[in-house]
Amino acid sequence: MTGIEIDPRREARAALSDLLERFALLVFTLGVVSVLAGSLRVTSRGWHPNVITDLTFFVLIVGVVLLRKRLPVAVVMSILVALVTATAIASFLTLGLGTVSFVGLTACSIVVGVVFGVRAGFLYLGGSVAVVGVIGYAVCSGALTGLEATDPYLMEPQTWITQIAGYAAYAAAILVVGGALESRLSRTMRAVSRQAEELRRSEQRYRFLADNMKDVLFFQDMELRITYVSPSVERLFGYTPDETLDLSMSSILTPDSLERAMASFRHYAALAEGGDVEIPPLELEYIRKDGTTFWGEMTPVLVRDGSGRLFGSQGLIRDITQRRNAELERAALEQELRQSEKLRSIGQLAGGIAHDFNNQLAPIIAHADLLSRGVGDREAVAEHARRILGPARSAADLIGKLLAFARRGAYEVRPVDVHEVIDDVVEILSHGIDRRVRVTRHYQAASAVVEGDRSQLQNALLNLGLNARDALPEGGEIVFATRTLLDADGDGAAGSERLEITVTDDGAGMDEAVCARAFEPFFTTKPPGRGTGMGLAAVYGTVARHGGSIELASRPGQGTAVSLVLPAVTEPAAAAGVVGAAKVTTVRGTALVIDDEDGVRAALTQLLECLGYTVVSFARATDGIAGFLELGGDVDVVVLDLVLPDLSGRDALHRLQEIDPSAKVLLVSGYTADADIRELERGGTVGFLEKPFLLADLAEALARLDGPR
Repeated sequence: MTGIEIDPRREARAALSDLLERFALLVFTLGVVSVLAGSLRVTSRGWHPNVITDLTFFVLIVGVVLLRKRLPVAVVMSILVALVTATAIASFLTLGLGTVSFVGLTACSIVVGVVFGVRAGFLYLGGSVAVVGVIGYAVCSGALTGLEATDPYLMEPQTWITQIAGYAAYAAAILVVGGALESRLSRTMRAVSRQAEELRRSEQRYRFLADNMKDVLFFQDMELRITYVSPSVERLFGYTPDETLDLSMSSILTPDSLERAMASFRHYAALAEGGDVEIPPLELEYIRKDGTTFWGEMTPVLVRDGSGRLFGSQGLIRDITQRRNAELERAALEQELRQSEKLRSIGQLAGGIAHDFNNQLAPIIAHADLLSRGVGDREAVAEHARRILGPARSAADLIGKLLAFARRGAYEVRPVDVHEVIDDVVEILSHGIDRRVRVTRHYQAASAVVEGDRSQLQNALLNLGLNARDALPEGGEIVFATRTLLDADGDGAAGSERLEITVTDDGAGMDEAVCARAFEPFFTTKPPGRGTGMGLAAVYGTVARHGGSIELASRPGQGTAVSLVLPAVTEPAAAAGVVGAAKVTTVRGTALVIDDEDGVRAALTQLLECLGYTVVSFARATDGIAGFLELGGDVDVVVLDLVLPDLSGRDALHRLQEIDPSAKVLLVSGYTADADIRELERGGTVGFLEKPFLLADLAEALARLDGPR
């Protein structure tokens, strides 16, 4: 492990050096006291050689202490040990047995053990015991005479042995205890050293991450006061960490985001009182120091103390402005691509529709030409008219279905007969697919009514039909089938019904990898320019909006089956484009017609006159409004086109209603009625009629308004 290793022996030397530094004055004082005491003893007891040794060793010890700052601590301690040892030996040789001498040797043993290790301490102890033992033998055998001690007890071998053994035992015990303490201290200090090193490294890693991260790490108390923030806050917000600690939440969040953040914190803090909770990320709009804003994703976590009490929250703030903008752009692009998918589908059908439309126009033009030439009698004229009405009505139905397919607007929920929708889709497909492709219908469901948007369902089924057609380049069969499923083992209530719609082809099929990605937006196996990959994704979205499910089954070479399951309803389906056969009756009154198309205006005039109206017509909205104002209350009904060159039909209607709020107005347009038009139909005074229409259609629409005044 790298880092600083702590050596207990070196630390002990440092401690001894520090003690020596602190007690130098005390050493001098005690030395002076010892010399003075020795001098007094000379005056009272006479001269003794020990006085010379004490004085000599004192001077030497003082000299070593004075040089303590210039010499290594080990050298200083070694010299002091040698001097104290020599003093003790001299005392034994001159005074005999003495407690102070043994105390000095014990102290030297401890110092040697601390400075040079326990083993050295025991070596010193053994050596000192041997030297003192030799001196004791010399004293007891009479070889050493002239000692100051004259007590017979101190001259006996047993006394020397007892004193030496006691010294050895005490010193050895201290050394053993000191060695054990040193070993324990060494292990403890190594552990502390490792922990300190790990802590230092952890702090370095944390500081490195905090200093270099792009996201902002923060901590807040329960009052949402910021108590810590990483240095990255300056890059993201423009504030220094110290400045940030003084900011309130309202200083860094827009009002709407502040309200959402506070509500979220209160909600999850209350939930956390009952246990741990996971707070989902919040996308909030933040304010920088320079006043600019950015979108950030905050991932908060509630924090508890050791007792489990909530005491704050921590988390990260990440700048997601680019990601959010990219998501918005992607959503807009997806919407454009979905519309493009519709237009592409219509474009693929255009050739076949144009062919059939021309086929329908051919008899209309031919019989109209014959009528204009006055060919035949009255019966022949009626026959020509009937032959014109048939294909004209078929062409109008086809245009109506295409308008419904291309319609954009609000999602409309109403009962829809899926069988009628499939019939419309099959009719549209029949105009734009290879004659070698057969389209069949198998209706097993007794009732096929679901609640939803007719146009979206038609679009989804047409997409499936076009995909099936593309899988049959050499011809084959497309089957639209329905059946009723009971929800006894499904997700709905037991006994409720669901409608299953299956679109099957016997074409090329798909492998598992393609099936797994079939509903992904932008995924397509078609060549560039032949598809955007949004067809099945749009179908999936439509089914999901209708509360249903979708399944795909396909194998290479065995065709494909797409099953849609939608909740069924018992309410009758809304009529879709069915024209009533109202009885044509004549009335009396005045009708004002506003339409910029000369042919349509002339036809409307003649139809209204057939119904008994006196007609006043105008090509411009402003002229028609002026005429209405001039006629005053003599106008019984206004027939108003919604698309006019000088003023929109909506604005013209408002002008007419400002003049006469009770005015009856019949709106006519070549577009299918959408939410905007239906909003204008209120109070029984405004109606709508889609172009083209027959006399009976016009009569029925007028009859739905209040009768003539």
